[in-house]
Amino acid sequence: MSTKTVETLAISKLEFARQVKEARKRGEESLKHDPRAISAKYENGLVTVNLLHGWSFSFNPRIYRGLKDATEEELFEVAPLGLGFALEWESIDQHLGVGPIILDLIGDKYLTSELGRRNGAARSERKRVASQTNGKLGGRPKKA
Repeated sequence: MSTKTVETLAISKLEFARQVKEARKRGEESLKHDPRAISAKYENGLVTVNLLHGWSFSFNPRIYRGLKDATEEELFEVAPLGLGFALEWESIDQHLGVGPIILDLIGDKYLTSELGRRNGAARSERKRVASQTNGKLGGRPKKA
């Protein structure tokens, strides 16, 4: 097995150090803000996940392809993996990210509409000027 050195990666040691520093910073931010499971259990057909910051949620594990045909005993094995960014079913080698599960539960339609609503509510000088300019032109067109 060959080991790669910074020189064989075609980047300078300075660039490598910069990238490592950046990755550590992203990792620290992820530890602070990304959802992390502290416990998980399977009961009555649902997996209930307790998150680090006090929230919890439940979901039907059988909606995921790798768990669809799992036995009840296999589903009972659910546990947080590592720092809690994923759930693991070790005996069947299945892993699900906590963040992606939450996004699945929320749904794309709600998520995109909420992001649009929040972004549309932003106040900026550029938005104010554009609104004034549109007002001088008669505002929004009338609906027919």
